[in-house]
Amino acid sequence: MKHLKLPFLALVATSLIAATAAANDKVGYVDMARAFNELEDSKQAKDQLKKDFDVKQKQLDEAQNKLKAKKDEFDAKSAMMKPEVKQQKQDELQKDFAQLQQTYMQLQQDLSKREGALVQEITRKLRKVVEKLGDRESYSMILDIGDGVLYYKRHLDITDQVIREYNKDYGTSTAKEANAANKK
Repeated sequence: MKHLKLPFLALVATSLIAATAAANDKVGYVDMARAFNELEDSKQAKDQLKKDFDVKQKQLDEAQNKLKAKKDEFDAKSAMMKPEVKQQKQDELQKDFAQLQQTYMQLQQDLSKREGALVQEITRKLRKVVEKLGDRESYSMILDIGDGVLYYKRHLDITDQVIREYNKDYGTSTAKEANAANKK
């Protein structure tokens, strides 16, 4: 089913382009994925997420090392422990391990949630810039190169212009807003 969808979308896009070209309308193309990756906001957001991840990873590594040391100590002394003490220490180790796993999962979810919110906000702003540019420059249609466009005239690609407009309008505002919200 998915294989049929792509050729159909390409056919529809081609038909739309032909119809607009016939009417002397202005058509432009944007590589939204490239634009997103080259925005100052995106770069700053990725850097901040990486820093946050590194801090959390360091905390997890320290907790994991403590747990490993505790397990090594248990293994070394377990032969001399009374059965009830040995069982208690094993239960404690299992509890600590489960807590570490839970902390890891929570940190992964938090990071994923923050990344999703940043991507959504930057994408919303990026679309707003494309719309503003389309209205200002009198485009009839602006297509995303990544959405089934197999060929396009390079001179119709306005990706660089969209990136410049976004950085001019928003700079690194999304990443700064996310950092401020994260510190609260």
